[in-house]
Amino acid sequence: MTPFLTRPFSAALLLIFALVVPAAAQESAAKSAWTELRGYAREHGVFIASQGVTDYGTSLVAQNVRIHLEDDPNFVAIVMPELRIEPRGDALALIPSPEFFITVLPDRSTEFRLTVTHSGEIVADVTDDRIALDLPFDHLRVALTHAIRRGENLDQHFSTEFRGLSAQFEVVRSGAADIRIGADSARYSFILSDPSARSPSRQTGDAEMTGLRIEFSGSELDMLSDDEGMLRTAFDAGFAMHLAMGVETSSGISDQMIDGSRISFRSSSAASEMAFDIADGGLTAHSLAQSGEISGGMAPFVGAASFDEVGLSLGFPLLATPDDQTVGYQFNFDNITATPETLQLIGAQDFAGEAISIALDVSAQARLTEDLGPEFFESDTPPFDITSVSLNQLLTRVGDAELNGTGAFTFLGGLMASIDAGIPNGTGDFLFNLIGGDALLTRLNALGIVPPDQQFFARMMINGLGRSVGEDHLQSEVAIRPGGAITVNGAPLPF
Repeated sequence: MTPFLTRPFSAALLLIFALVVPAAAQESAAKSAWTELRGYAREHGVFIASQGVTDYGTSLVAQNVRIHLEDDPNFVAIVMPELRIEPRGDALALIPSPEFFITVLPDRSTEFRLTVTHSGEIVADVTDDRIALDLPFDHLRVALTHAIRRGENLDQHFSTEFRGLSAQFEVVRSGAADIRIGADSARYSFILSDPSARSPSRQTGDAEMTGLRIEFSGSELDMLSDDEGMLRTAFDAGFAMHLAMGVETSSGISDQMIDGSRISFRSSSAASEMAFDIADGGLTAHSLAQSGEISGGMAPFVGAASFDEVGLSLGFPLLATPDDQTVGYQFNFDNITATPETLQLIGAQDFAGEAISIALDVSAQARLTEDLGPEFFESDTPPFDITSVSLNQLLTRVGDAELNGTGAFTFLGGLMASIDAGIPNGTGDFLFNLIGGDALLTRLNALGIVPPDQQFFARMMINGLGRSVGEDHLQSEVAIRPGGAITVNGAPLPF
């Protein structure tokens, strides 16, 4: 069974409420705005009916309003006791009833009803070249309050609630757009169940966020199309996009029953953010989550883990260029700490409370040989070439043991010149440090995690590739020279 919430509402109906309503309402007289609103909606397949209208000159109140699709009046219907249209300076405001209802009938035997409660309005300022919407809502809640199939109540629920919600939308005919949404707090909860399936299931969830923000801006968006070469043409015209999302804090609970087994998780984190930028022929993206924790599992396998920071970033070109561009990839997991119950799954409960950190930062000087598009990667040769690769950071830290490394490699003639070679032809130098490795191996052997025969092989490899530069500190200088010659600490690679 597909939950009704995953079914899309009519695009025409959403269009009326998001853009058509304010555009049609931008008349000095509310009555004219109401008349044009209904006419414009009718042109888009949406019927707006009311049992009465009171005209106050500059403002208007429509009573017992019902909005539905003309070709399927019962599938989706919005019913509200009244809809007010009032002036706001040069703009007009649409003010739905503080409580109204959305009824959905996906089939003859099923009915869902959403109840919307709010304290806000939609303010529209529309000209021939610009649409600006302002949605100030101190409170907004949408909840599933009625779910019936064949006369029986369904075990389904959904609600989402915002406090201090503020949203601004601006679209300009020239192809620019700016969207900003913020909320002091946002919360949702749900219940999804399917008792009729071969394996009945029930899932519940609850999440809360504070300091929610969503930002989107773009220029020359009307340049986007399916035409060949569109991307280059758009960038030449000044096309750019920016999307950012973030919260100050977040927490959530997820619980589900599958075949009689309960799976439950709790999570929380401090500030987190995610951003994407497309501009100047390239894409950059990053995400960051600070100070989080997750706990739960499926009995008897339960546990918890926390972290100080998790980050990911990348950047790469989208257009072919004669000169190299910077390509980058970076991620970090800082101070992941697990409880004894979690580590017991791998027999490492004695490491409980000790932090694990992993980080990788790699960049390259490279260029695309063809623009990103539908035929990208369809040729026999890669659509890119690489001049050099830099290992800016490699880090693995377990308790007091640490492996780190840096270095760089430059291809002779680029990557494409070595594409058929067994070893890339070029020059590279790397430096690796292993600190506390011997103590870690001894500890793993004592715990029975690494058997003696595997420990012997590991020590042989480590000592063969590193030289001692301090107490339990091995260092390896790896040099790669043209022709495939590789040395470690000045000696040829021993295997």
